Amino acid sequence: MYSIDTLFALVQSLTKSEKRYFRLCSDMQKGEKSYLQLFDFLEKQPALDRDFAEGLKKLFPGTSIEPARKHLYRALMKSLRQYDSDKEVEVKLMNSLHDSRILYHKGLVKASLEQLEKIKVQALRLEKHMFYILAARQELQYLAHLQFIEVNEDQLLEKQNKIKELLEQEQRFSQYASLYEVLLLRYWKQGVVRSQQEVTELNDLLLEEYQILNRPGEMSFKLQQLHLHFQSTYFQMLGNVKSSLGVFYDLDDLFQRHELLWRDSPLYYVYVLDGILSDLRWMEQYHDMDFFLNRLKAIFSSESLDALVRCKVLEHQLKRCVDQRQFEEAGTLLTEHSPALKRDIPQIPFQMRSHLQYTIARVWLCLDEYSKALRLINSELNLPSTLTDQSSRTIFLLLNLQVNALMDNTDYLLYAMRSMERKLKSERKLFGVEQLLLTILKRWLAFKPLKGYREKLEALADNPYEKRLITELCLSEWLGRIKAKKRLGTF
Repeated sequence: MYSIDTLFALVQSLTKSEKRYFRLCSDMQKGEKSYLQLFDFLEKQPALDRDFAEGLKKLFPGTSIEPARKHLYRALMKSLRQYDSDKEVEVKLMNSLHDSRILYHKGLVKASLEQLEKIKVQALRLEKHMFYILAARQELQYLAHLQFIEVNEDQLLEKQNKIKELLEQEQRFSQYASLYEVLLLRYWKQGVVRSQQEVTELNDLLLEEYQILNRPGEMSFKLQQLHLHFQSTYFQMLGNVKSSLGVFYDLDDLFQRHELLWRDSPLYYVYVLDGILSDLRWMEQYHDMDFFLNRLKAIFSSESLDALVRCKVLEHQLKRCVDQRQFEEAGTLLTEHSPALKRDIPQIPFQMRSHLQYTIARVWLCLDEYSKALRLINSELNLPSTLTDQSSRTIFLLLNLQVNALMDNTDYLLYAMRSMERKLKSERKLFGVEQLLLTILKRWLAFKPLKGYREKLEALADNPYEKRLITELCLSEWLGRIKAKKRLGTF
């Protein structure tokens, strides 16, 4: 069963309509409802801090919280399943499969088989092939129990061959996905190819892709998506920005032409656009971001997704402004969106919330609003580790050091540096940027002169991962400000 931290995150992520639906479901139940007291408490708490722990202990002394915690989790998940039951195609298909099973066990065989036939038709139309396979296998199981009444051998073979065909298609997709994942890993680890050996290895993947594409079977929507994702990443690794941009537009066109296949769950399209915008940013093609930002703005679905879209649009706009040193414009954007942010941020997942909060803290740093940046950083660092991933926490720790240095919080800085260095070394080897930042701060605190560190920063930028970290931490901007404080020596 999930911890109270996870339960808090779940309650905080609920939209107003989801909360209303949960309370409506709870009103239908009888008996003790201590879990509702826990829900009310979690809903009202702003953060997982000392006040939270004391309030929870007072409300549920001893171990009395355990039954309420378990009951609340089950009740929340049940209400959320019911709330979304008629919205997503895959959920509808799964429920229909269950309905067919119930009808069969109640002796309504004809109705059960008719339900399975409807599932197969819809699954094919929407390219949900695994649901077709599940329905077809369930149908054959029932027909076998009925000794294949009214089914001849040709009809049986036709049903079996269709299952075989779709299984082969799913296997083809799985192999293609595995190939793309290898390419993606190389892209994030190595970046643009730098040697003939790397070009040869890259072309080997391209040959494998060609072989998969030329196997028998239709080019489904998701297979076309993979192909375009693969092509885009391939061109980026070759440094062919123009061709990669062309593929981005082809990918968007594919989604526009097949809206029926993703309309029930537009979150995937949001992720696709988010990925394209991130890639355009790293390619420094800032002008082309406008087209895809407008695509993102045009997606309207549900209360929670609309909030997520607004936050994502703002996040990309702020990142673009800071990357181009348009700090005042970034500040204006934040001011304009401040009322909406207060409403939207609690409705988006914690991981996305952390990314947005980091982006905002980055803006405050560049605007010399160090106290505002520090408040955001501390609010994120005070979250339980169960609600954040290691990479997000690490980048907040690094930004925390940078801001405290700019604020001349030297006593705290010494403690924070030792703590972070000890923590990172116990988990893994320090990355180049992390090591460089700690070295600069140590020498700065010791009043020691620095020479050649800007060149070291530029050398680190040859590594794709280090370059991204340098950009995210605004290290060039930060170094200039540290130098201006006249505590460092000459760069």
